[in-house]
Amino acid sequence: MGLFGKVFGKEEKKSCCEMEIVEVPEGEQASTTCDCGGACDASGEDLVTLTVLGPGCKRCHQLNDNAQEAAKKANGKVSVDYVTDPAAIANAGIMSTPALLVNGKVVSQGKVLSSDEIASLI
Repeated sequence: MGLFGKVFGKEEKKSCCEMEIVEVPEGEQASTTCDCGGACDASGEDLVTLTVLGPGCKRCHQLNDNAQEAAKKANGKVSVDYVTDPAAIANAGIMSTPALLVNGKVVSQGKVLSSDEIASLI
């Protein structure tokens, strides 16, 4: 109970942002399967995530289209995310857009890769 609660006898409400940290017991592994609801047969180990980062310009859209095309060639084992949030782009350390991340690792900045180039990175 905080100072206000102690003085006036009211209980504090718990914050909606309180989280509980749950550790995975030894010998068990956290689930790494995709969250598509069973729409794909990816097992998590084979699932690759491509993330296109950019403010929404023509070059960024082209990189996203090329990433989507490369994902189609991979037969559902690749998912593509498109991030336009400036804060998220800055947090990723991107200095030049468009940028491409493969499983969270920056592989290209300031360049529009072709779908064949993206497929070779997967």
